[in-house]
Amino acid sequence: MAVAECHALTGVGCMQGDPMDGAVQLDIWMPVAASPGAGALRDHLAAAGIAAEVAEAPAENGWRTALRDFHQPVVAGRVRVRPPWVAAAPGMHDVVIDPGMAFGTGQHPTTRTALELLQRVPVRAPVLDAGCGSGVLSIAARRLGFGPVVAIDFDPAAADATARAARANMVDGIHVERLVIGSDPVPAMPVVLANITLEVLKVLAAALAQHAAPGAVPAAVVGHAVLSGLRVHEVDGAVAAFSPLGLVERERLGEGGWASVRLAG
Repeated sequence: MAVAECHALTGVGCMQGDPMDGAVQLDIWMPVAASPGAGALRDHLAAAGIAAEVAEAPAENGWRTALRDFHQPVVAGRVRVRPPWVAAAPGMHDVVIDPGMAFGTGQHPTTRTALELLQRVPVRAPVLDAGCGSGVLSIAARRLGFGPVVAIDFDPAAADATARAARANMVDGIHVERLVIGSDPVPAMPVVLANITLEVLKVLAAALAQHAAPGAVPAAVVGHAVLSGLRVHEVDGAVAAFSPLGLVERERLGEGGWASVRLAG
């Protein structure tokens, strides 16, 4: 569980050592500029119910090898997310993500299950990627024939990471904006992808509902949604939040205590 939590926050390499006296040591490698800091990681783990001692120290050169060993390709259906130093695989939809920025590289269960469910959305239509992070879902959507894509994130560094990843993958049709869900107007698209927390998903659903004109069919605003970033016990809350849009649960996938759900009108 601690490995998943560390990777969820940092998005980069992590090695688990042998347990000693009931405690597990995790080594995380990342550029200094991308580090959330020891305090932020400690608070993140505490919020997940994990008590941990966190310390920062310069790494030996071996961290580069460890980073490469950790970041292996992630396959989700026909999509393959890989770091730049791994060759493409014939016949797969290739998404190349540089793990130097801590916004997700496809390793986390929520990203993998969201990619699986995205491929089961039956229509290829315009997409809103809410909380785009490093752009994995946006780029995968374009590779799969969805589009155009509007990718939004409150973090300017994440928005920049998505824009750079789109250019690196030579993918067009992705418009990136820095928007704060709940404060800024959020565009409504036929397909919504959101790998964010339950609290923000609830705010997103309310923001999308504002697009519905009086007497309009709710599903005319959003026809399909893939929601992720959820603990297994949070899925029902996300489904309930999007039900006023006329969306109902069609399928859910869980892995390692995390879950994603696909909704449709």
